[in-house]
Amino acid sequence: MIISSKQLTQYSIHATDDKIGGVKDILFDDETYTTRYLVADTNTWLPLSRKVVISPVSVSQVDVEEESVHVDMTVDTLKNSPSIDEHKPVSREYEEHLFKYFGYGYYWIGPGAWGEYAHPNELVTSPTDEEAESALPSNSTNHLRACGEIDGYEVATTDDKVGHISDFLIDTKTWQLVMLVVDTNNWLPGGKHLALLPSDIKEIDWAAHHVAVNLSHDDLVQRPEVDNDKLGDGHYIAALIAQIAET
Repeated sequence: MIISSKQLTQYSIHATDDKIGGVKDILFDDETYTTRYLVADTNTWLPLSRKVVISPVSVSQVDVEEESVHVDMTVDTLKNSPSIDEHKPVSREYEEHLFKYFGYGYYWIGPGAWGEYAHPNELVTSPTDEEAESALPSNSTNHLRACGEIDGYEVATTDDKVGHISDFLIDTKTWQLVMLVVDTNNWLPGGKHLALLPSDIKEIDWAAHHVAVNLSHDDLVQRPEVDNDKLGDGHYIAALIAQIAET
């Protein structure tokens, strides 16, 4: 199932025994464009300075009709999970501590986005001592970025800047970011919502607040428009990607 980041950050989070707030933000890997964590809104049940993140490994269901994310843990398990200061980044050291707490295998062991596996739920088994040693410190840094931070970044083509990032489309089976949406309303009257693939991105400039792409101005504006009403249709998204590949 494909879901947009704007939708997902409106969803509530449900543990096995109760509701535990909602999704506040989404952290993704800017090298593999894989969703690594959902940031939980903890204002109602934890001190304001604490940040709690939930790995897709824990997610058992994303319910579109109920607008909820279900996680395979109790409320107390989540409340007692390792937390960090709201304004601190999620480090690899913290990730190792978090995954050990839940008893999960490390996603950074192996060649794929989820280590040796295609889907995050397959990492429910903790790593062996040999695997844990091989994972650190050779892969001691991560590349996590927040969707909420990049939302609004201008898009820099090879010619000029055209529009801004307005959404991210996520496959909730693999948790890959399959597409970004470029809103051209601030550049073109009656603007469009254009499809941008992760492979189009050259770099994300955090200082300049823009996303540089390997596309000319004309190449970008000729991209197909994204229909928000069809985002949940995987066949529609696949057709968009195929259409881009043919151009």
